[in-house]
Amino acid sequence: MMKPTSAFCSAVCCVLSLLILSCSTQSARAKWEREGDRLEEATRHKKVASTFEGFISSPSYRNSRDMWRGAALEQYNPKKSYVEILLGVQRGRLYINGMIAMDFPICSGRVGGHETPKGSFRISEKIRDYRSNLYGSFVNSAGKVVKYNVSASDARPAGTTFRGAEMPYWMRFNGAVGMHVGSVHREGQSHGCVRVPVEACEILFNKLAVGSRVIVK
Repeated sequence: MMKPTSAFCSAVCCVLSLLILSCSTQSARAKWEREGDRLEEATRHKKVASTFEGFISSPSYRNSRDMWRGAALEQYNPKKSYVEILLGVQRGRLYINGMIAMDFPICSGRVGGHETPKGSFRISEKIRDYRSNLYGSFVNSAGKVVKYNVSASDARPAGTTFRGAEMPYWMRFNGAVGMHVGSVHREGQSHGCVRVPVEACEILFNKLAVGSRVIVK
């Protein structure tokens, strides 16, 4: 019997790694979709102010995870749609045709070197299923996580590889910084990106286009 060549073994390992990555991505996507369904259902049974003014005047506005949706959300005009990220109150606002279509919670970069930079930017890239090439986990050959919350440049334990963190509905707008689905705490906790709840991020992804403005202030 012929011995497998090193090239053959490498090819098999590559295929297995891709299969593991694909399953992991599908699993992560399913997790966020379930979370989105749960939050949507919770929203249906929760009374939210019908007017935008009433919504933002609520004493709980700063710490709330509630979303506000206006009639403009039914419109579609990527050329006249943009997002404002308000770092002070950790909220985001989607504008369509000059009207506020949605107000939603966000989680920006944490203090101490990872602050989300302020300014006016443009979305330069959109990827529905994206993985970070900077932060993630070290996994073994079976795809099991050996170490969480690592940088790609950290020393790797023997027999492990780097797997970037999932960032569904990725929208890059400033270098390595972008908007994406993630855990939304009510204070800045990210490495600089703007995390958005799945039910809001999917809407942003579908309403905005490459070239749409993102204003961080």
